[in-house]
Amino acid sequence: MSEIQPLKIGFDAKRLFLNDTGLGNYSRTLVKNMMKLYPQHEYHLFTPSIRETSETQIFLNGDCHIHTPGKFEIKAVWRSRGMSKTINAMKLDVYHGLSHELPSGISTATRTVVSMHDLIYEIYPQFFPWYNRWVYRWKYKTSCKKANHVIAISEATRKDLISRYHLDEKQVSVVYQSCGDYFKPRQRSKQKKHFLYVGTIEERKGLLNAVHAYAQLPKEFQIPFLVVGSGSTYAEEVKKAIQYYDIEKQFQFLGKLKNEEIADLYHDALALILPSVYEGFGIPIAESLFTGTPVITSPFSALPEAAGPGGILVDPSHHEALAESMKQMFIPEKWQKLSDEGSMYVHTHFTAQATAAQLNGLYQKLKDY
Repeated sequence: MSEIQPLKIGFDAKRLFLNDTGLGNYSRTLVKNMMKLYPQHEYHLFTPSIRETSETQIFLNGDCHIHTPGKFEIKAVWRSRGMSKTINAMKLDVYHGLSHELPSGISTATRTVVSMHDLIYEIYPQFFPWYNRWVYRWKYKTSCKKANHVIAISEATRKDLISRYHLDEKQVSVVYQSCGDYFKPRQRSKQKKHFLYVGTIEERKGLLNAVHAYAQLPKEFQIPFLVVGSGSTYAEEVKKAIQYYDIEKQFQFLGKLKNEEIADLYHDALALILPSVYEGFGIPIAESLFTGTPVITSPFSALPEAAGPGGILVDPSHHEALAESMKQMFIPEKWQKLSDEGSMYVHTHFTAQATAAQLNGLYQKLKDY
């Protein structure tokens, strides 16, 4: 094994400190795993502001260097241009933009990496205002073009990037996400208590289709259905459908929860239901499988990659088929097979050790380039 060269690595830490879910979880997990498994590196976090929580405390204990704007600097300007001065002055070996963006003005002496999570606004433009689409396209495409290397969080996202942004295939690598330490197997209760949905309540993620399918289940299969996440207009549409089917008592909307609380719900769930039409990866699927709970999801975008053999894939617009998939989860032999194979799959592909090793290898290669 070749010796690991100590590096000075910078990360865009805005989401790490300021986002509770999604990109925030991705950033915290990635940086924490790198710090733990490769302590020989020097880590620098760049953020417009700091929010101290139980999830961010580990980054505030002195094991990494945190950089924020000066007292009289405008945060947005600092993030797009100003922090490049610090990056150049520090002579970082690698700078990694964790959420689609790179600042302008980074010296060519610092190798740059950008993580791209999805191109939802390109695939489903109807879900985004025209101005947002224009901004995203300009920012994301510019970052991909100027980065020394692009990380896609799934093979599906990699294919989208290459086909839509015309990137060199050699410039784009897949590095899957890992999950937080909360999501791991433990002793389960014999009685699986509920179906579970985790994610923003928005049209793309298809909770309404799950409601239509659930309503077709015989009464004996209508166990509680717990919904974790928030939403607005679409959430109200979902609740109206629940009321129409007279199944309000079975559905519980829990809002946003902490990761440890969500992990408890995975453990006691019969299945995670994620009937989305598009995901850049689908981290709730990996979280669920890490706890041993199978999933029902769609055959679109990156979802088959995330689920592997631990999921039943069904077109969510086919409500009868989706309902039949829910019924299959009540068959002990079927459930156990999905649980065992899904657990083996994620422990092979999505571990902290595997993802951190890929990242470290990429950083080392870029430094020597």
